[in-house]
Amino acid sequence: MLETESATCLLCNEGTDSLPVASGWDFEYRTTFDEYQFQQCVRCGLVFLKERPVAKEMPRIYPDNYYSADDSEGGPKVTAFFRNHIEASKVRRYQRLLGEGRKEVLDIGCGSGRLLDMMKRNTSGWKLSGIEICLPAAVTALLKGYDVSHADFEEDDLVWQDASFDLALMHQVIEHTRNPREVLRRAARLLRSGGLLSIETPDVQSLDFQIFKRRYWGGYHIPRHFYLFNKRSLAALLEQEGFEIICITSILSPVFWIHSVHNWLVDTKWGRGAARLFHYRNPVMLGAATSIELIQTSLFRRSSNMQILARRL
Repeated sequence: MLETESATCLLCNEGTDSLPVASGWDFEYRTTFDEYQFQQCVRCGLVFLKERPVAKEMPRIYPDNYYSADDSEGGPKVTAFFRNHIEASKVRRYQRLLGEGRKEVLDIGCGSGRLLDMMKRNTSGWKLSGIEICLPAAVTALLKGYDVSHADFEEDDLVWQDASFDLALMHQVIEHTRNPREVLRRAARLLRSGGLLSIETPDVQSLDFQIFKRRYWGGYHIPRHFYLFNKRSLAALLEQEGFEIICITSILSPVFWIHSVHNWLVDTKWGRGAARLFHYRNPVMLGAATSIELIQTSLFRRSSNMQILARRL
């Protein structure tokens, strides 16, 4: 068994005012078969892993084949085209908010550098840096020529001076951290006054969360996701740490639907063979899941993931 530590609500600090919402094991990578329980705060709605692996267990639950080290596009070409179009539109928004001139960007949890690649293709003269805890992914990004630090943003000493960046990206990262509040404080110190922070993270008010919430939701990513937010709880945390919310939007994430069904099949004896079909590289599954996400977004103004843009005051 992995060594664990207890957690409570990050916003309310009231562990007694939370109720069990889900339990499960590592359906995706099978790094552990221990059962873990998520609880949800009855006051603010924050979902958190009640007993989580301690820091020394991180190398075990983040194996070398972890997805962040994958530098390939994956999936059909049409999907890659639309994904690149969406990411390029985000870059244009950053440019409008930051204004003209050379900007410095830090991608926190940069993986193999795919988001930095997108920034490079759609900007001119911007300095692009990253920090990544997974060594194979960090090496891949370094080999592309980016200024990448192989380190834990939450725990390690940082190589950059305060107020070094105009934009910090934290995409699919904050849910992995032990203390999101401290992570936001670190990000704020690295940002110049008026600098932007972009966070993308799962949304626990999505339709897929409601359907699969008891055990199989792909957004749980057991045991690697420690805190899961809704739009209100994440906005509250950012404001408490001195950020001004610019906008909150829902963003498509068909992969969570695929992972949710995959997790359900893996947890049954009869479905394990079929589970191999439910992978984000399967164009049929990806197309079907994307259609569901589009319907969810149109009907409910929600999706599996959300993006919050905030400005450092």
